[in-house]
Amino acid sequence: MQPTKREKFLLTRIRIFKDEHAFESLLNEYSPALQRFLYSKLPGHNDVEDAYSALMLRLWEYTIRTPVEHFSGLAYTVARGIIAEFYRKREGKEYVQISDAEGEEGVEVESEYSAQYVETQVDSQLVKDAIKKLQNEDDREVILLRFVEGYRVKDIATYLGKTENAVSVIIHRALKKIRKNILKKE
Repeated sequence: MQPTKREKFLLTRIRIFKDEHAFESLLNEYSPALQRFLYSKLPGHNDVEDAYSALMLRLWEYTIRTPVEHFSGLAYTVARGIIAEFYRKREGKEYVQISDAEGEEGVEVESEYSAQYVETQVDSQLVKDAIKKLQNEDDREVILLRFVEGYRVKDIATYLGKTENAVSVIIHRALKKIRKNILKKE
């Protein structure tokens, strides 16, 4: 579809004079269709409002700097980019519908990993508690050096002034104590 003479005239005024009224006229013409497009692609009203605001700002910035032949083509191209950005930012998160008295539409939470995330947090807390319950300071220190800091057994042995075999035995016994403490909690 070819742009009308009016559209070309308004785009020229925007480009040359940074005419906000000309921009507003174009928006009034295309705004309902653009908003319907955003509503069809985005999950919530607030998301659409945010995307529409970003769309208007980007359109303004582009039209004052670059000659534009088709405003509608540019608008839909920018809108698609904003939608893609929205979903890219949201990747790994899930939209959960929560209704409350204040009318809040939803809350973003960590998605496909949310159950896994919670399990990991619970598991890591159990392990931390079990490590704290180790009565021998050497046991705690060896476990932290090996599994938190990532040192090799050889390096831990040098650091503690013990043999590698002694450090391996300490690690083995400390892990048994940790397992025992964790199993007591479950």
